[in-house]
Order: sequence, then C-alpha cells, then structure tokens
Amino acid sequence: MNKQTIITILLAVTIITANAQLTDWQNISSKNFVMKIIHDQNCLYVGTKGGGIVKIDKQSGEQTVLNRANGSMTDNAITDMALHNGELWVGTEYNGLAHVTDGDIEKYDMKNAGFCINQYFSGIFFNDDGTMLVGSIAYLYAFDGKECTAIYDINPLSPYSYVKKIRTDANGRIWVACYDALNMYNLCIFTSEGLERFNNPYGNVNTIETDKDGCLWMATNNGLVKFDGNDFMHYTSNNSALPEANITELTVDEEGNLWMIGEHNITKYDGTNFTAYPYQLGIENDYLQTIDVDNDNVYVGSRFESVLMLTDNGLAPINLIDNVLYDNTMSYSSGCIDAIGNFYVGSLYGLQTYNIDTGEYKFEPMSQTAQTESDRDGHVWILWPWYATDTCLVEITPTGKTAYMKTDYPFSEANANLIKFDCENRLWVATNKGVFVRDGETWFAYNSSNSDLTFEYVQSMAFDSNNRLWCGTNGGGLFCFDGAKWDNYTTSNSPLPSNYVGAITVDNNNVVWLNCRDNQYPDVYGVQYGFGLTRFDGNEWMTYNRNNSPLPSDCFWDLQVDADNRKWIATAGDVGLVCFDETEWTTYDTDNSGIALNEVTKITLDSKRDLIWLTQYPGLGLSVACTNCESLGINNVTISKPTDVYYDLQGRPVKHPAHGIYIKNGQKVLF
Repeated sequence: MNKQTIITILLAVTIITANAQLTDWQNISSKNFVMKIIHDQNCLYVGTKGGGIVKIDKQSGEQTVLNRANGSMTDNAITDMALHNGELWVGTEYNGLAHVTDGDIEKYDMKNAGFCINQYFSGIFFNDDGTMLVGSIAYLYAFDGKECTAIYDINPLSPYSYVKKIRTDANGRIWVACYDALNMYNLCIFTSEGLERFNNPYGNVNTIETDKDGCLWMATNNGLVKFDGNDFMHYTSNNSALPEANITELTVDEEGNLWMIGEHNITKYDGTNFTAYPYQLGIENDYLQTIDVDNDNVYVGSRFESVLMLTDNGLAPINLIDNVLYDNTMSYSSGCIDAIGNFYVGSLYGLQTYNIDTGEYKFEPMSQTAQTESDRDGHVWILWPWYATDTCLVEITPTGKTAYMKTDYPFSEANANLIKFDCENRLWVATNKGVFVRDGETWFAYNSSNSDLTFEYVQSMAFDSNNRLWCGTNGGGLFCFDGAKWDNYTTSNSPLPSNYVGAITVDNNNVVWLNCRDNQYPDVYGVQYGFGLTRFDGNEWMTYNRNNSPLPSDCFWDLQVDADNRKWIATAGDVGLVCFDETEWTTYDTDNSGIALNEVTKITLDSKRDLIWLTQYPGLGLSVACTNCESLGINNVTISKPTDVYYDLQGRPVKHPAHGIYIKNGQKVLF
C-alpha cells in the first residue's frame, strides 16, 4: 500500500466520523406474522408484518429478503401484494405503495403521487384498462401507475375503516370490502359517483373474491355468499357441506376452485363439493389469515408460525431466512446492552435477547415487560408494569435471575414509571408518588412529605458526572437533587418551556438536555405536541424547535448522548431519528437510510461496538447501525502484520483482515 492510498483512506474516514454517518444497517425482526402470500411462475412471495418480503425461488429454494436495510423495500410492514405484467406491487402499512421491477423500487406516497395518507395501502386491483384501484385508511384511489386520478372518501360510508379487497362481478361492477371497527357497513359498490353502501343481510363481510366465471364470492362470519350478477346464493353449515360458518379468507386456484380459511378448516369448493382439511395450529391463540394455491401446493400464512404448507398430515412449516425474533411488538421504553454485548428488549409476548456478534437468540415468556435497563456492572434489570404481575423487578446476572416482589419494597403502592442507575450503581425508581433509591439493601423514599420534591409524579431521570439526579415531572417542572437539597425549575421561575418534562439526558459536559411536552396533551405523541430540545448548562437556557432549527418534530420519545457528545433524538410524528452535534443536524429516515420505521421509541447506544440500537414503534422490530464513532482513537492508525490477532469495529475476532480498519491492542490498524 503506497502513502497516497493511506492518506486517501484516512481522509475518507475523517469525513465519515465528522458527519456521524450511520452505516451497515440491519433490520432485526420476526417474520412469523404473515400478511400475504402470492406467486408467479418462478417465485413465491411472502409478505410479513415487520419483516419485509421473503422471495423464494420455487426451483432452487433460494430465499431473498426484501427489506428496508438492504434498500429493496420501502417498508417492512406489508399489508398487500399483487403481480401485474410480471411486476410486483406492494401495499405497506406506513410508507405508501411500492413498485418493484428488475431489482429497482419506486415509492408512491403523499409527496409524489397525490395520496391523502401514507398508511395501510391494501386491496390492490387492476382494471381491464390497466388502471389500478387501491385503498388505504379512509380512502379509495384510482391510480394510473404514477399518480392518483381520482380519490374517494370511504369514511362517510364506514367510520374508522380501510379498504381490504377490491373485485369485479360478472357485470363489471366493482365491489369494495372494507374493515369497519363499528361493523356497520363493510361492503360497498364502486360507481362513477363513488362508493355506495350495500345493505348486506348475510353477515359481516371479511373478504371478497371473483371466480373464473366472474361470480362474486363473499366470505362472511355467517358462511359464503355467491353473486352471479343477478342472484345471491347463501351457503351455510346448515344448508350445505360447508364445515363452519366464519370464513376469513378466500382465493381461487388456476383450475377455478375456491379455497377458503375458517377457524378450524381449510376448505376447497369445486363448484359442487366442499372438501374440508381440518388443521390445528401449534401455538395458542394463533390463527390463519392468508392463503395461496400454486398448482398442487397450498400455502397459508399465520400470526405466530409464519408460512405453512398443507400436507396429508396437516400443516408443515416452511422456515424463512432472517426470522430472528419471536415477535416485533416491542415495549416503548425497552432496550439495553449487558456486559457481553447481549441486547435485551421486552415485547408484548416476552423478553427477547439477541447477540449481534454471535447470532445467538433467546426468548423467554415474560409478557408485558415495560423496561430493560443495564446497571454499572452490566447486569440487566427488568421493570414490569404495575398492573401486570406481583413481580416488580427481575435482575439478570451471569449466574442467574433474581425476582423482587412488589410487597417487599416501599414503592409497592406506587406506579413505577422508570428505573435508572446512578454513578455509584444505586437503583432509582421513578413513580407517581416520588422517587425511591436502593443503597445496598436499604431503601430511601423522596416525596412531598419528607423532602422538597414538591411534585411527586416523576416520569424521567438522568444523572450527571457529579451524581446529581435530574428528573422531569408530569406537571411540576424539572428537579435537581444533589443528595442534600432539591432545586426546582418551573415555567414561573425559569425559561423552561413547559412543566411537563418528558425525555431527559445529561451530556459529557454536564449540560442537561430535555424535551418539554404539551401542557394540554402531555401524553400525546406527535410533531406538534412538545416544545423541542431544551439545553440547560446550569446558567443559561436554550431551546431548539421546528421554527428556529432543522429539528423536524417538537415531541420526543427518547433522548440519548453518545461517547462523542452527540445528541440522538427519537422524534415523534413519523419524521425520523435525529443526530445533533451542536453544529449540524442530521435526520435519518426511510428516504435516506436503512431504518425500519421513522417512529423510534427507544435508543440504546453500544459504545464498545460503535452501534446504535433502535426500538421501533410496536410491530416493526429493531434497527441497528454502526455509528462510526471517534471514540476508538482514529488518529492511532498503524500498519501491522496480518499474522497478528485483530478485531473488527464490532468487536468480532478476524483471522485474516483485509481492506479495512481493524482493532489490535486498543488501536485501529489499517489494511
């Protein structure tokens, strides 16, 4: 390697670290929640909620993942898919409509196509003239492949609804099945005037399908309904061999047979006979929600068991690649790293542990985990919601677990909001009745009756290098406790924007950073429900907001500081993750990065591996990226022999390093 090459690489590294670029994105998720399965001549496509799309080559069995991290999908939450002229169209839950052609992908949304909303695109249907009809929450659109040509509001027909499926009958009339939270009107007929209600006497319509003769079939909670363009025929378990009443999904195979999903059977109807295939799922409360028939192969998608194939013996699972997590529904404030690099996150169904270096994963059925937090020794603590169980805390160490019961502690009658560890590794608990601290085996309580903590509803905490506690309250402003006295900052005695203090952190220079919430709606998360980023150095106050800075939201879910004193902000309102180094603002969103979702609820920084972990809004799993921190000493670059032992920038041993920067004896080594 010549000298000029070394200089070029060093300059490139300097630029990357100065701009705090996030690289090497990974989306870590579950693919167990299957929303849609379709196929063409060569491939099977499996659309999941939170795990993107898995494309399976039918000849070789090779699987390819289309997701946000690798740039091959606009959203990991898939709601619908359709193939048209050999091209894949994808409806997503948060990022509009996606069009995939020969490895390229185009996104159509509010910004470029005239859609009224970006959420829950489904019911993709192509007219004979090639015009697409597609639905979303509250609207039905006519779409020509580039922009909307017509927009129809479905809310007056069916409150709180979205389009599920669109089909035509034998007379060419277009029918629209909607999801309706109130179960009032969930079937409509589309005309040139818009949507007209269909007063359906047969039951709530779950979905619709058209057979080879153009007859419309309705799957209802009270059997099947056939409409041939003139007459209706109602099949129930009382007047036919239909095995059960509640039919949730329909499809038609290449031979014109109708296939349907019920609660206990997969049923085939050939126009004369009903053939039932009883099934039993392996997980309690699991259910089937989509079906696809490819010649002799019948595939179904479930809520908890991913893709299953119908066989003579029942349903056989098909393993999908990169199906790491059990479920994607993460707790809002959950995420921490232990001493050996395991990431702990609570979810709706349990505690999930993942090691990005080894790929080792563990799931434990500790449902409703509210928060995971690491102490100074790298032990992990779990906080449970106060209503969920008689256990309040669990400590996880290399030697085992210790459970702490509510009745054993002085805060048993309070609702715990948050736990934190100070510089001396003492455990602090923020509650609606003050704060509690454990020093050794002794607990101390601070509330309005025994201290100057005059407002007891504490919802956020942080510690500075002097071990002072800074805590935000839900209406009482900001408090600082130095171990002897409490100082209170409110809107009446300081420039604090609001007395509702949400996210809070302290940087490496003991400067306090916080987010004040909306006075009237402090628990609502949205762009306008807050007062931005407030800075307090002990003397001067400064607030950055949407009006005086590039900050895209005034409301935060979380706020953290990394080893290089950069502030990382999980904003609310679907606008992305923000990094602020007190000079430049950088926003990472689904348009410019591999982040799974713009709505991040928890930020976890792993300084040893230069990683940032992002817990996304429930249902979208985790995103991980390399932060390219400067904390490992970028100036100490040396040349060394390849026979030595090296580690990559994530701490993994590398036997034969090449073309990059590695770590040896605490220094970065260049090859």
